[in-house]
Amino acid sequence: MTRRQRASLYARLSVAADAGNMSLDGMIADMRALCDREGLEVLEPIHVDDGKSGGFRDRDEFQAWLDDARQGRCDVLVNPVTDRLTREGLNVAASILDVVEGKDPATGRPAHRPVRLVDCNGLDSLHGDGFRFRFVIQAEVGRAERERIRQRSRDRARRLRQAGRWGGGTPPFGYRAVPNQELNDEGQPRGWVLAIEPEEAKHVRAAAEALLLADPVPLTRIARRLNAAGVKPRRAKEWTRQTLTKVLTGDHIMGRSVSNGHPVRDDEGNILTPWPAILTPAEVMAIRATLAPNPDAPYSGGRRPARLLSTLLSCSGCGDTLQVFQRKSRTQNPEPQIGYRCATRSQGGTCESPVSVSAVQAETIVTDRYLSAVSAMPMIVERTIVSDVNELATVEAEIRSTVADLATHADTETFAKLQRLQARREELSSGEPTWRTEMVATGKTMGDYWRGALVDDRRELLADAFQEITVLPGQRGRKIVDPERIQTVWREDSHSNDYA
Repeated sequence: MTRRQRASLYARLSVAADAGNMSLDGMIADMRALCDREGLEVLEPIHVDDGKSGGFRDRDEFQAWLDDARQGRCDVLVNPVTDRLTREGLNVAASILDVVEGKDPATGRPAHRPVRLVDCNGLDSLHGDGFRFRFVIQAEVGRAERERIRQRSRDRARRLRQAGRWGGGTPPFGYRAVPNQELNDEGQPRGWVLAIEPEEAKHVRAAAEALLLADPVPLTRIARRLNAAGVKPRRAKEWTRQTLTKVLTGDHIMGRSVSNGHPVRDDEGNILTPWPAILTPAEVMAIRATLAPNPDAPYSGGRRPARLLSTLLSCSGCGDTLQVFQRKSRTQNPEPQIGYRCATRSQGGTCESPVSVSAVQAETIVTDRYLSAVSAMPMIVERTIVSDVNELATVEAEIRSTVADLATHADTETFAKLQRLQARREELSSGEPTWRTEMVATGKTMGDYWRGALVDDRRELLADAFQEITVLPGQRGRKIVDPERIQTVWREDSHSNDYA
């Protein structure tokens, strides 16, 4: 008895598949009917890529379908419509033909038994040259159709941006998509626009103000503040230097619409600002300058301090800074003992009376002493105001955009435009953003701020408040640290008279 040929079936539903598309059940039914007419045995399971784009060849079930032929598990490859196998055109069509003809794609030599390829529209590899011509043409038709769809999507998004509307997708951090207040003839909103998300915008402003201080807060610390507050970025799991930099230096934050990394312009070449700005162009320009790499600047990685009093405690015997140490407990308590100690002798120096102290107890004493003096005081922060030199900021944006254009349009006109912009920047250089600072009440008390602050922010408050924190020798064998062992000297500019 002759063995029935085995057929491996494959169907693909595109990302945009809906009720108007060919149904999966319908495609499978058509392929089974074809196999019944041809007397083919259907291999199970049937390979289906649901919601996968034909523009990529690394679809799991598509590769498994071809592997059925490569590994000799089937004699016939069946699909509903051949031009849906791939949207890459000749590139993938050639690789499929190699599988059908049993060739090694690297050498062209025979690698496995040839198979038959057939679809429900009458395409059949048994038809010789006619099949090859039709197969290649259909593959290219599929590629061209995909390119037309992509171009229509790009054109639609560009038109929406030029009309001041949001084209869809995830809104940038600090904004939310809302229905347009402008209505069409049917009384429906004309698409969507971006509006400021107040809570997120507040965090953007706070991060910008921290970077615009005379002594900028390290970017990594700002990211840790956001993570500690439970603020989530749009796509990443948590804030990093990179995600925060993109938000603070991007064009979206200035209310600008962006396409392919460049600000969208009107017919006269002006940059469009269709939604409200969170930061001004001058502020963004100043932040970009602050974050620009500077090989001559001292390293300030913003690393988290090991403990609250790291580098703040000094030894009464030699004046050197105490270092954090950890050792195993000598009692049944499995928790290690963490403290601060003088390391002068271990480093070859001389100290007449080296000291050590429990980290937890020392931190509690200093914290209580600090908060008892300042907890009820209003929290006042320094805020930097950047003058809004909009033209200079706009010229800088134009220069960046023109330099990027040179990669694809390195012609005389583009070079001339760059030269004009650079000349204009020189003219405006005397009007670079000016900075001024002011002290602003936050509406919180120092105690409120302390309770929500990171360890490094708390440590900075202590460093600003105390000129010296000196640890005196303790009594041998005593487990409780005497508060008198820790001597503190308030800074003269920290309102010490008010604290007393």
